[in-house]
Amino acid sequence: MRKRGVASLVIATETFRPLVLAQAKARNVEPHLIVVKHPVGGLNAAELAERIDAAFAGLVKEMQAE
Repeated sequence: MRKRGVASLVIATETFRPLVLAQAKARNVEPHLIVVKHPVGGLNAAELAERIDAAFAGLVKEMQAE
């Protein structure tokens, strides 16, 4: 999503992906979405960082393909 020329990313777990997409559609925007494995509650910092790194790598790959 871009507002005022600033790109933003949305980070959500796979469980909430449909909700994020529905909200984006309702607002007529296309989110740059980073999806991480659910749940994230209870993970230590290293485990959470691993999930985010893996999801971000997928997003970068997807954006390079565009």
